[in-house]
Amino acid sequence: MKRFRLLVLPLFMLCSIHFGHAQKKSNKGVTRHQIVSLVDSLKKSLNSYYIFPDKALLISNHLSSQLAKGVYKNNTDPAKLASQFENDIRSIHYDSHLHISFEPGMLAPNKMSPEERTKAMEEFLATERDNNFNLQKVEVLPGNIGYFLFNGFTGSVDEAKPILNAALTFLSGTKTLIIDLRYNGGGNTANRLESYFFKERTHLYDNVNTFEKNTISVFSDPSATNGLTLLMPVYILTSKNTFSAAEAFSASMQSLKRAVIVGENTGGGSHMTGTFDLGGGFIARIPFARPISTAAFKDWEGTGVTPDIPVEASKALEKAQEVIYQDLLSQAKSEKDKMKIQWAMNMLIAEQNPPNLSAASYNKYVGTYVGGLKFYIENDQFVCENSGRGGSNVFKLIPIFDDTYVLDENVQIQFVKDEKNIYSSLKMLWKDGHVTENRKE
Repeated sequence: MKRFRLLVLPLFMLCSIHFGHAQKKSNKGVTRHQIVSLVDSLKKSLNSYYIFPDKALLISNHLSSQLAKGVYKNNTDPAKLASQFENDIRSIHYDSHLHISFEPGMLAPNKMSPEERTKAMEEFLATERDNNFNLQKVEVLPGNIGYFLFNGFTGSVDEAKPILNAALTFLSGTKTLIIDLRYNGGGNTANRLESYFFKERTHLYDNVNTFEKNTISVFSDPSATNGLTLLMPVYILTSKNTFSAAEAFSASMQSLKRAVIVGENTGGGSHMTGTFDLGGGFIARIPFARPISTAAFKDWEGTGVTPDIPVEASKALEKAQEVIYQDLLSQAKSEKDKMKIQWAMNMLIAEQNPPNLSAASYNKYVGTYVGGLKFYIENDQFVCENSGRGGSNVFKLIPIFDDTYVLDENVQIQFVKDEKNIYSSLKMLWKDGHVTENRKE
């Protein structure tokens, strides 16, 4: 019996990592004898390790049928043959993690010399560093809302830890945290990230593992966070491109009531994948572990993680901010706190959906107000000259409502009518929640 080699046994996350070199094109065609051997290897790998034994049997029977019909005999190009195997498998059972490819340059780690292995790991780590371990952006949005753009769960967990810890420390003082996984295709630090959001070691989910023939329980690990625990409300943004480990993070945070999901149904890839050597430069990436569904936690393979607040991915950030601001507004205990939150809500309107006003609508506000604020129309734009401010002192006003405008990064202007229904004063709405009033001269 042919022995199957698992080229790389991944960490127990939801993607595979492999060392190797770029795929090389072979000048040699695949012989009929090799095709028979490949089909046999593929069937045995599937039947031994694929997470759905019944589907493995269906696929194997179909591959045998295709082989008997002579479907593969004239396909001697190795890359095209690998593609045909994959297409035939998916015609019987679609699994987004199951792939067949021709990669003759791949070298199994157990066949590498120590020098080759060190070099491969250094190259992999250099690539991860060049991408800043996929930690793309941290920002504090208006209203003290944290925003964390995370485009992939790195395989270099220990190396990425100082950067991840610094990013989350920066956001630790925010009222609510938005984690943007709309462009995150998976990786290997899902439970490491989750560890920051639980005080105690918390059971996240279980995986059935056909390679080890056991069940792996996944836990958060607060001891790995350098003492940093984030207890603020969490919102996770998702899209159809949110996949694999990013889905695991979303699903477990959702099932534990630790986060609200905003966006689209995720991609639907829940299975951990190993890379198996079929011989002759062909490899199969076969899912060998899957999460166990419970009453609260559902395996999302093929269906994706369902958001709590469905919305187009392009509008998910705006929607999350709206929901957060409304929640904060309902909890505000003072007028000043309410004004700060309303200020943030106004900024969101100005940035995302400002009203389309005509130049004529500005006429009623034109004039000079106490404090040296001069409002006028220039090239159909509503403008304010603030002589009391140093440096650049002319600002184009951005509408929020018909009577309310953004002046600069700290102040919004609201024009106020008097008892004669004339706009004779304005309120300066400050970012910190206080309000000052200036009359028209």
